[in-house]
Amino acid sequence: MKIAVAQINPTVGAFETNVKLILESYEQACKQLARVLLTPELSVCGYPPHDLVDRPEIFERNEKALQELMRATQGKPCALVVGHVQKNPLESGRSAQNVVSVLEGGKVVFTQAKTLLPTYDVFDEARYFEPSQEIALWNCDGVKVALAICEDLWGQDPHWGRRLYGVDPMAQYKKLSPDLLISISASPYEWGKRERREAIHIKNAKALGVPLIYVNQFGATDEVLFDGESFFVQKSGDVAGRLPAFKKSFGVVDFQNQELKVLAPGPTEREDQAAEPMECLYRGIVTGIRDYFKKTGFKHAIIGLSGGIDSAVVAVLTAHAIGSEAILGVGMPSQYSSSHSLQDAEELSQRLKVRFEVQPIKFAFSTLSRELTGNRGTLAPIALENFQSRLRGLILMTFANHYSALVVTTGNKSELAMGYCTMYGDMVGAFAPIGDVLKTRVYELARYINQNHGNPIPERCITKAPSAELKPNQLDQDTLPPYEHLDALLEDYLERAVPVSQLVEKYSSIKEVKKPDWVRQTLRTVELNEYKRRQAAPVLKVSSKAFGIGRRIPIAKVWDQKI
Repeated sequence: MKIAVAQINPTVGAFETNVKLILESYEQACKQLARVLLTPELSVCGYPPHDLVDRPEIFERNEKALQELMRATQGKPCALVVGHVQKNPLESGRSAQNVVSVLEGGKVVFTQAKTLLPTYDVFDEARYFEPSQEIALWNCDGVKVALAICEDLWGQDPHWGRRLYGVDPMAQYKKLSPDLLISISASPYEWGKRERREAIHIKNAKALGVPLIYVNQFGATDEVLFDGESFFVQKSGDVAGRLPAFKKSFGVVDFQNQELKVLAPGPTEREDQAAEPMECLYRGIVTGIRDYFKKTGFKHAIIGLSGGIDSAVVAVLTAHAIGSEAILGVGMPSQYSSSHSLQDAEELSQRLKVRFEVQPIKFAFSTLSRELTGNRGTLAPIALENFQSRLRGLILMTFANHYSALVVTTGNKSELAMGYCTMYGDMVGAFAPIGDVLKTRVYELARYINQNHGNPIPERCITKAPSAELKPNQLDQDTLPPYEHLDALLEDYLERAVPVSQLVEKYSSIKEVKKPDWVRQTLRTVELNEYKRRQAAPVLKVSSKAFGIGRRIPIAKVWDQKI
């Protein structure tokens, strides 16, 4: 039995577009003489739909799409497996269910609702969906197929150190004794997740003693990235094949005698299936930027180019996502800007073939700061620094209005964590592509890009000491701990949730950090700046814990790091 897998990029709410994507893959599956085509979780409406599920129109649009897909299966031997929303048939509970249906011969022949509804990190499915009341198998030509939906196979994830759910679908699958296990998924990307994801599914395949097929969507919805990387697992636990990361892809396997034989993509069609983590990060951010622009309908970007590492990396990623011709880079030097900063920004724009304009702020800053001073005497140094940043934000947003473009912000995760950024200044914009990338990893990414993607970043952007250049001879490290130590602490605190007492013990004795009690002071600074992050542009999530919808911390709180 040939089974085809469609690794596609649905758009939330774009039912007609999603149906077209599915039907293109279905035609390809029919040409390959496949018996079944698998598509990702909620492929009909897109994932995650969030509060659109509360709109009554979603069911009408979903039904219309299903009818079109059902018509396409009439007279065809290939069954179509699609994920979609469905009205909850019960009188109590949430109004909708997250389901997978098998369409065959112009009708729905099987439907299974999702059992485990995640509510951690970016997920909030229990807010919208009612879980399945029972699990059944689909009989396909005598083959008993278990159709699980994403989280249904993550119930024993050791990452949490405990079971999150009172029920485990795997226990029910064991009782039902399927011949084949399939996961219909919309599983978000994060750094290093592929190994964890595959290990969980390998364990499930071995536990049931059956092969497993995993299909995942790729693309981005707002902050959330989906990497694809669909794969096929033998009952022994061996990975028989994978589809590439962050690419539309189509695979075919032959299921016979409890074994999977990968037919497509063939050996000559494959790129490096096991892409290294930095390549996945690069592809992911480029995909996130591209989808954000495409799915919001914007075509042009405005980027402030300072000559520093962050703006250089963001400019390259954006150019690779939407094209150099769609970008306007703006240099905005002040009296504190070094000559090499403007030179580096200009050289970067030339290498990328990006249009570049220089809009100095020193005259506006001098004039307006005198006006603002009035009878107040000298303005506070921090006010003067932030004033420069806000003048730059004003220029960028004005150009964005003029060109009907989006400002892409250039701040990284280290800066957002420490509040080392200016509200309505360098934080202005529609999207923060590297807002979940720590400063040290920004440098790693820059070097990787230069080595593998055309050497677009001037070497001085990478080698010079980072500076906001808002006062004479300013360096980031005047205010912040050295980034290598700061980032290690932030990663432990934000992404691994290491207890404060252990962090103090681990980091307090670092000799390179001269500030006393720097660990607790740093963590206190992180918490105090929650109000800034709440007003930041959406951050593209690439780690296990990003600022944004997956990290919900109160602004008004008392959270003493000394406790």
